[in-house]
Amino acid sequence: MRKKLKPLEYAFYLLKLRDRSIGEMEEKLCHREYLKEDISRTLAFLIEKDFLNDQRFAENFVRFKKTLKPVGKYYLQNKLMVKKIPKEIIDKVLRESGDQISEISEAVDRWLSHHKKLPKEKIYQNLARHLVARGFEWEKIRETIAEKIQMM
Repeated sequence: MRKKLKPLEYAFYLLKLRDRSIGEMEEKLCHREYLKEDISRTLAFLIEKDFLNDQRFAENFVRFKKTLKPVGKYYLQNKLMVKKIPKEIIDKVLRESGDQISEISEAVDRWLSHHKKLPKEKIYQNLARHLVARGFEWEKIRETIAEKIQMM
């Protein structure tokens, strides 16, 4: 039979696996049915010693996701909300995260390199659907696709 870890020990175990948001950590500790006072003390300690920092977590999360593939602000916003990041931090990080037009353009070029044989009308529909699914803004998608298709 395993010994139940103290809240701080469990929190450090979780942080060893990957960075967490404050909301995620609180949820994990609550799920383990620790006392509310112990959870509050643990979270306060982790925040004070800068083991938990939602701003840093959100910035790293956005940077990591964008290195994997071009994704838009709606995709990132949704993912950060799931990670229990406060709305103000999400908005600030996404405002500072860079130019969506260049990211859309990169995604368009990558997609077009794999789908050259499609007729133009199909390209527009399929590409727009692909970019909306990646979380990009519709107006910026429309502008970028129109420019790229004119160049074809």
